[in-house]
Amino acid sequence: MSEKDKSYVDPMLEKFLRDNKEMIERLFKEEREMMNDFFKEEKDFFKGTFEEECKRSEEFAKEQKKKAKDAAQETFNAFTDPEVQRHFMAMGMEFVMAMTALMKAMPIPDNIKDMADKAEKARKGAAGNTSGAGRSKTSGPEKIEIKPVPKKKSSSSAKQKTSSAEKESD
Repeated sequence: MSEKDKSYVDPMLEKFLRDNKEMIERLFKEEREMMNDFFKEEKDFFKGTFEEECKRSEEFAKEQKKKAKDAAQETFNAFTDPEVQRHFMAMGMEFVMAMTALMKAMPIPDNIKDMADKAEKARKGAAGNTSGAGRSKTSGPEKIEIKPVPKKKSSSSAKQKTSSAEKESD
């Protein structure tokens, strides 16, 4: 489009605009009001929808928080249950006894074996002091005596390892 075409105004259109100026202004004003009303309604609808979704999200978050608290409480209750704690204590004592027996069975210096014996005596003392805690006198695990297995004397290599380890420690 050239500059000449842009500056050209149709005389009939110009006459129509002049003759109907009030009507055109009124139409523009009505259109502007209709658009403002439409935008206000849309804004109110969007705001209502947004607030409703916020309420739903808050309710969902509260439900999830309650579920998480309940699950955490159930887990805590499971770990603090006296029956479970009794088994954990027994498991710990069994582990200590197993390590003591292992140390006695291994070809290690006598001073380490003496420490294992002292640990065993301390464990037995602790078990005796707490044997009645957390349970009734009629129920509970039986006390198990574990006797160490005697060393095999047929293996000469084990004797050599023990004697060489004792010489190194001196």
